[in-house]
Amino acid sequence: MKLKFIFILSVITLSGLFLTKEQWYAHFTHPAPNKLLVNIGRLICGGHLPLAIVEKKYYASLQSFQLNTIQNHHWDDVVANMQSGKLAGTFILSPLAMQLINEGFPGKIVLKADTNGNGFVLSHKIKTINDLKKQKTILAVPHLYSQHHVLLHMILQQHKISADIANIVSMPPRDMILSLQRGEIDGFVVGEPEGQRAISVNAGWMAAISPDIWPNHMDHVFMVTDNFIQQHPVQLQELINTLVKAGQFIEQNPHDAATMGEDYTGAPAAVFEYVLTTPPNWINYSDMIPSDTDINAMADKLVNMKLWSQRPTDMAKFTDTRFVEQAN
Repeated sequence: MKLKFIFILSVITLSGLFLTKEQWYAHFTHPAPNKLLVNIGRLICGGHLPLAIVEKKYYASLQSFQLNTIQNHHWDDVVANMQSGKLAGTFILSPLAMQLINEGFPGKIVLKADTNGNGFVLSHKIKTINDLKKQKTILAVPHLYSQHHVLLHMILQQHKISADIANIVSMPPRDMILSLQRGEIDGFVVGEPEGQRAISVNAGWMAAISPDIWPNHMDHVFMVTDNFIQQHPVQLQELINTLVKAGQFIEQNPHDAATMGEDYTGAPAAVFEYVLTTPPNWINYSDMIPSDTDINAMADKLVNMKLWSQRPTDMAKFTDTRFVEQAN
């Protein structure tokens, strides 16, 4: 009997060595053998904070499924995981979600993760945004199909800066601060708290934040597969209910939320608490319905930037708002 116990304990221990941090957390801390395991993707980003609150605060109250979050570092990996069926859904850049659906991916945007939530950081050697007119610069965004690219395009237009003089490159957010410090890029537009974290280490200065460029724009969204919507509507409704509840918690408890989300945001709690509160509309989690206005406005931007040749004829294909409307 003793040998049998030691053998079982050894198997459990060894199996733990081959699990990711998220899998270990779900497997050993929250075992739920009779519940549906739902894999949800994310990156280290403040826009994904509601998912952190669900995982850290409301996990034990989930009744119909077991949540397992899978962290990636590149948006290409997120896309690959969605296309392979590894994920039931993911938090994702809103233009990238729209691009995937427009290309035929069987999924829907079911929730806005946040509103606003981005910063435009420039090197200290560039004193004003208008100084970008005077020299060739390299400016980074997380992805070609990102709200950050849209915001950068808009601010260049607002300041009448020719797109020809700014070389725009894609770069993982986690690489931006070091690249700016090395002089490899001259600035970046990124989801918070990465911009404010750059300020905290004196890598650059904050030239503009989301409300200055495009007030109340759709930022990150939660996209799920059509298969998950059709086969597991009960689980999806509970997840959406809890994410909306998490958004309300963030708005009402910015200090606690920033502390809970440190591993999700990649920044000290004090840095992200500043983003949550100064000013209060820098990032917002209270409006989570992806409205027709949101989708149409983003589509118009993508056409204006020539990322899309024309507006799709079927604009209803991008969203399914039944669940978030029920939650609200």
